[in-house]
Amino acid sequence: MYKVLLVEDDSAMRYIYSKMKVWTDCGFKIAAETSNGKNALEILGQESFDLIFTDIRMPFVDGIELLRKVKELGIDTSVVFASSYDEFEYARQGLILGAFDYILKPVKEEQLRDVLDRVKGHLQETVRQNMLEPAVCDVFREIGVEPDSGNFVNKAAVYFSEHYGTLFTMEDMASYFELNKDYFGKQFKQKMGVTFSYFSSVLKISYAKELLHTGNYKTYEISDMLGYSSTDYFTKIFKEITGETPSGFRAGHKR
Repeated sequence: MYKVLLVEDDSAMRYIYSKMKVWTDCGFKIAAETSNGKNALEILGQESFDLIFTDIRMPFVDGIELLRKVKELGIDTSVVFASSYDEFEYARQGLILGAFDYILKPVKEEQLRDVLDRVKGHLQETVRQNMLEPAVCDVFREIGVEPDSGNFVNKAAVYFSEHYGTLFTMEDMASYFELNKDYFGKQFKQKMGVTFSYFSSVLKISYAKELLHTGNYKTYEISDMLGYSSTDYFTKIFKEITGETPSGFRAGHKR
């Protein structure tokens, strides 16, 4: 469950929010609640939350100031405002400051569901991005594709990150995607702009460069580790992708 900090100065509204089933339906729970931004900041100093759902106009520290403080303190959380029609200018200011979104009062469960689903998608995407192997991201960008440019691409980036430096086949990855091999291959080419074979070769050579850079492995050992049929074939692929032989790369990149 994603943790929510509810900030609302109207106790009746806090009660209404707490009784809405949409929170748990969307994978969230109200883990703490308070009546103003000042108290919210004290709570945020003691524990972390995935989402702050806050009113805009409150005593002591209002929603806008709370958001500003959250950003200044570098607190990693999404902020959603609940606002009235006459508070639109405040809500707009909040979006400029980096609020995730705002929802108009009176808050209806279906409206809240839409916002929570989008917050959840954002949180899941952030988690996936944090899991990505930097070398995998570099390879994606080498072929001109951002790792977060779509569900298929991001799922591929996560798979490659989890299996970086290990041996895997297109059949393995197609199974991970729950697709047959041929259809997966076509989807991969369409989404990535290169074939699976080419991409996996670039990824293998990226890892080979790391191993060569350490100086701890001979070329034939790296070739075996990466599953190449012979050292000559490994050298051929390495040169095609980097423009250098493995020995030439090692010589030019000694620690």
